[in-house]
Amino acid sequence: MFETVVPSLVGLEVNGEEPGVRTRRLPVPNGIPPVVECAGGRLSGRTALLAGLDARYAAHLRRASADLGRPDLGRADLALAADDEDPTRRNASHLSDLLFHLRHELSRRPGDFGGTIAFPRLTQGLLAVTSWQAVGAGEPEAAVGRLESLLREAVPPGPARRARVAQWMRQAAPGAAVAAGPGAAPNTLVARLVDLVTPELLGPSAHRQGLRWWAVRQVAGPGTDHVQLSELARRFRGDPDDREAAERQLIAAFLADIDSHYTWSRRMNRLPRPLLLLDNAHTPLGRPVVRALLQVWHEEPAGTRPGVITTVLAGEPSEPDDTAASTRRAPGPFWRQDRPGTAADWTVRLPLAPLGLEEITLMFGTEHPPSGTARVIHRLSAGRAGIAHALVEAARRAVRQRDSAEPRWLLDLPAHDAPARTVHEQLLRVLVPGERDRERLMFYSPALDDGAADLLGAYYPRTDHSPLDVQEARRLLERNHWAAAHRAAHAAATPQAVVDAPFVQDRTMRTLLGHRLAVQVAGERDMQTWRHLHGTVRARYAPTGAGLPDQALHHALAVHDTGVVVRTLHQRLAERSAADWLASVNLICSAPHPPEPVPTAAATNERCQACRHGEIAVHQAIDRLVVSLWVQSHPLSVPTPALIDSVRLQLLTLAQYTGAADQAVFFQAHETWPGRLRRWHQAPDLPT
Repeated sequence: MFETVVPSLVGLEVNGEEPGVRTRRLPVPNGIPPVVECAGGRLSGRTALLAGLDARYAAHLRRASADLGRPDLGRADLALAADDEDPTRRNASHLSDLLFHLRHELSRRPGDFGGTIAFPRLTQGLLAVTSWQAVGAGEPEAAVGRLESLLREAVPPGPARRARVAQWMRQAAPGAAVAAGPGAAPNTLVARLVDLVTPELLGPSAHRQGLRWWAVRQVAGPGTDHVQLSELARRFRGDPDDREAAERQLIAAFLADIDSHYTWSRRMNRLPRPLLLLDNAHTPLGRPVVRALLQVWHEEPAGTRPGVITTVLAGEPSEPDDTAASTRRAPGPFWRQDRPGTAADWTVRLPLAPLGLEEITLMFGTEHPPSGTARVIHRLSAGRAGIAHALVEAARRAVRQRDSAEPRWLLDLPAHDAPARTVHEQLLRVLVPGERDRERLMFYSPALDDGAADLLGAYYPRTDHSPLDVQEARRLLERNHWAAAHRAAHAAATPQAVVDAPFVQDRTMRTLLGHRLAVQVAGERDMQTWRHLHGTVRARYAPTGAGLPDQALHHALAVHDTGVVVRTLHQRLAERSAADWLASVNLICSAPHPPEPVPTAAATNERCQACRHGEIAVHQAIDRLVVSLWVQSHPLSVPTPALIDSVRLQLLTLAQYTGAADQAVFFQAHETWPGRLRRWHQAPDLPT
């Protein structure tokens, strides 16, 4: 993104750090640039990426940033109407507010390059739609605020700026009080305001240039420039389709103003192009903006376009592909010489690349945490920058204060930005702001499928229980891409079927929620809540001829009932292939760990049926394999040589006691699993 994509879009390379920054202007490629969409999960670093690009180019070219997910676009100074105002009767929309903001930001001159972009077409269009206001709560005041924003560079804020706007309104609509909204007829008011304000702001030449452009736009069929602008105002206040058409006209004016600035001489001198950084384009407020932008991008004639980078919330692959295109590696070309078939095809989607281990290690600076801390953070965070940053800063704080920073206690360290809370609590508050939502997800996190979550929903949460708790939790997971992508499609096709995927599909979220659950119920006598949760869903899986299913054994191990797990696996050894058996061990040993201290396994008089054949050594090997792999697969564990050696030895023992075909599989596992465990892999990801 920093070295290839954005330099190609804006025509400028920026290298080095202050004060030795070096810049190089690049040739202008043929064609039209795409709109680049950077996609990533929650706390993956989408906003940080845009902030980094903004800082990199701040002194070198015109750029503008906006948070499309917020009504104020992330700008506290943006003039907004009252909350109770009818959105269909406003003199502005989210998109026109954005254009007001972009116009202001791009009109400012950066340090390195001269020439100010005038926006006559956009200014005239915004004046037209802003002046055509209803008399409603908050509207006149908001309209005045927007007109004041046009004077940001020319008139200091305060009474002088407000007085100038009031004078405009009196001159444009004589006899109409500003507070009551303009009372002139549409054509008269629009024409007066446009002819009064634009020449004062931009000069008569730019004013005439803008009017000539509007005269041929055919907003309302044949007619003069003022007729087109009046029709623009009327459509902006019409039904949703009319408003969207008017908004596209405003975007076209914005792009035409930028193209007009890049004259032949400026293109020959390789003047860098503006950069637009639009965050949270996936939100209900952001989607219509980007859809309209792409439509205009597709329909308008070729010309000089700004570089546009958007970010969207999206699901992340469980196994990132280092060779696929991403924000770290994006093979060109980025410009299109042809015109694609649809507006959406102008988007180039780049998944946000996760942080690597080396990058996380560098985040510690001069602090030296206990061995393995950086790797645990890398595995737990899945490379998401926001999660990794929170964990690194918590560990650094512990190191500086000489507290224990061992990886096993990482999630219980005080958060660096909220020391009164543990870091896992703070992360969950950021990821799931609603307390009720966090509680639901915490209690449903042990569920291995949707049906298990529905079962838990009959009991949890224990206060203010609602029959829709599970449904609301499910929608929250889907909105945040923490549920399997196939779940929604599968449920639509076969609503009664069980989807074989954890209810909380995202592993990082599942770990944080599971840890929070363990902490919350710690100290209860005999782990009552923990046992009830796992016992409830365990009972859902009926025994088969081979004993309890894998899911039931997974929940049995979660309450440290190793006896039933080992007996069932021993019985299955002669009934299933080695590959299937190892797959079962993978799932079972990924079970969550009960609150510390882990209770002693319950004693039982039930005998292992398979041991009647004298295979005591096999039974012991399975017991040690399950316990060793389960402990080694704790999300905060580091590779422990004794546990890994035990896994290797038990697999070798099983190879010695099985037939030829299974022997080869167990022997291969005995060779490969220890290496994978030493390289920080865990159940359920070991090869079978």
